[in-house]
Amino acid sequence: MHKAYLEQFQRDFIQFLKSRSEELVPAGGMLLTFLGRSEDTSEMRTTCELIDMSLKDLLLENLIDKATLECFNLPNYDPSIEEVKQVIEEEGSFILHKLETIYQDWDANMNGSANDNNNKVDENMRGKIVAKYLRAVYEPLLKAHFGELIMDELFLRLENKVVQLVKEIRVFKFPTLAISLIKNA
Repeated sequence: MHKAYLEQFQRDFIQFLKSRSEELVPAGGMLLTFLGRSEDTSEMRTTCELIDMSLKDLLLENLIDKATLECFNLPNYDPSIEEVKQVIEEEGSFILHKLETIYQDWDANMNGSANDNNNKVDENMRGKIVAKYLRAVYEPLLKAHFGELIMDELFLRLENKVVQLVKEIRVFKFPTLAISLIKNA
């Protein structure tokens, strides 16, 4: 499955780069940012992994059936920095000026300013906030496949997963790829 998603990402990103190169003047610049994947497989890498873990919990408790879960697919691919670099170099329309991974907290800015100790949130509140964010993004797709009846339970499980992970790893970050490109002359 990984290979199929990688190949689709490569085709789509090549087409994107070709299209943008037609729009830019020679030596014109472009800055891109998008979610990426860390090369460190020991850390939580994607929101889809959290959803997958929560859905599997529901399966274990017979709240959803195996066939319904097995035919569910979130068509999402978060490329690594090397995969992005390879596509840019192979496509050839741009010079790679800078490519880096920026790690951002999933719950950034929840604690207010650094000087404001009264606004600190605990891991339970962090779990609620992350679960609400993910629910806003993914609920329509999940509801269409699994039905409305399990949504509250699913996102409660997801919230609990976040709380558990925050307690275990303390830092909950996702990689964002920042790419600066210059069109070939």
